[in-house]
Amino acid sequence: MSKHNQHIQTRTSTQQNITQSTKVMSAYYSAPYPPASELEHYEKIYTGFTERLVNNLEKQTAHRIEIEKKVIESGIKNSARGQILAFILALVVVSFGFVLLLLDKKTSGITAIVSALVALVGVFVYGNKSKKDERIQKAKVNPDVM
Repeated sequence: MSKHNQHIQTRTSTQQNITQSTKVMSAYYSAPYPPASELEHYEKIYTGFTERLVNNLEKQTAHRIEIEKKVIESGIKNSARGQILAFILALVVVSFGFVLLLLDKKTSGITAIVSALVALVGVFVYGNKSKKDERIQKAKVNPDVM
């Protein structure tokens, strides 16, 4: 063999060793904690790691619960406020319709009263349908929760 060939063989051999020694590892956990064996390993490396991890997860869970609670309370308040405003608006429109009836404006009065009632019924039906559709969508996304 010539020196040139030997050099090429050595280079190829070195590249093969590098390629063979390269190793990629990955792990995926669906639980909030790594497996116990890894926790034990981390605890040996860094004393108190497991306690810090558990404390952080407890804080994060409490924070998430608090945010969800605020969102739900806000939704309830907004819904109640919307119902009150819709009732007041309907009351005003119906009252206006009765005033028009008293002033012998029968067509305008009846139109005002009927349109207010139709609007209220429409909003009620639309709201119930939207909630039903939302529940169905959530059930499709996460069937175990429903």
